[in-house]
Amino acid sequence: MTPRKPYCQIIDGVPRCPGLEPELFRESLKFRAKRGDLIQCTYPKAGTHWVMYIIELILKAGEPVPNHAEFIRYVRFIGRMETEGWESPLPIRLFTTHEPLTKDTMNPEAKYVYVARNPWDTCVSFYHMATSLSMFKFHDGTFDEFLDAFLRGDFGYGDYFDHVASGYALRNEPNFLFLTYEDLKKNTRKVAVELAYFLGDQYGKRLEGDEDLLRTLLERTTAEYMKNVLVLDVQGADPAWKTRRTETTVPDKSAYEGDHSKYRLVRNGKPGDWKSYFSPEQLRRLEAKIRERGRGAQFMELWKDIREETIAASLG
Repeated sequence: MTPRKPYCQIIDGVPRCPGLEPELFRESLKFRAKRGDLIQCTYPKAGTHWVMYIIELILKAGEPVPNHAEFIRYVRFIGRMETEGWESPLPIRLFTTHEPLTKDTMNPEAKYVYVARNPWDTCVSFYHMATSLSMFKFHDGTFDEFLDAFLRGDFGYGDYFDHVASGYALRNEPNFLFLTYEDLKKNTRKVAVELAYFLGDQYGKRLEGDEDLLRTLLERTTAEYMKNVLVLDVQGADPAWKTRRTETTVPDKSAYEGDHSKYRLVRNGKPGDWKSYFSPEQLRRLEAKIRERGRGAQFMELWKDIREETIAASLG
């Protein structure tokens, strides 16, 4: 029997997100950053919106971004929104993508931010999204079924390990900033200042030199605050968002304030959620995948402490 997994569409022979418009996605593969642009790259559910929200607030000197519609005024999601000829209201054009980066497609005069998150929490967070949006046709899917799909990497977003390895390989490039979700959670202040300096010295000096501004930014980028700001209209009310979402709905458990067209992009933002989902046997399966990758998963050193904890838990 074919294993059950979140629904995906096939575009030119490759499994892709079910929400993509094929022609727009094909065009997006030709995207090349211009001088001064900033491109963020993440595997889904690794901190995409959190980091981009921090970047927007840095550029806006802490001014609030009150809702998702305002949030996407300042950023283009490559493959989901038109990018050609776009002019940003901000001093830097911001883009984000879930497609892996390669050095040959990067512009040395642009800047790139990669955000990585440990595979255990990424898997759990993605499972919640897959069971919360009807386009995945997986509302009653089990975590075990999702884990299988995550380990195979065949449900529309590519292989997690390949994706993070591609970003990790670029970490020493001069125009590249590699961040982890866990470091950001552990010391948001430090990472926010680092991000600001990466955007430009003027932003770093402004943020580091103004304690009130920094405190405001930190308050506005907590999970509790963003839960009520980054709320996606899954039925596509925003004309800039060109995806196949007109028939997507959100079940009761995930609907924002009971509205089945509204989905919270931020759930709880707490590291360690894997402990509530992974059984010892499931932890062993993910560990086997890491070992199978060998040197291709060197980046797992980033989460050495978490990995040791999962190995210990897998013996239970």
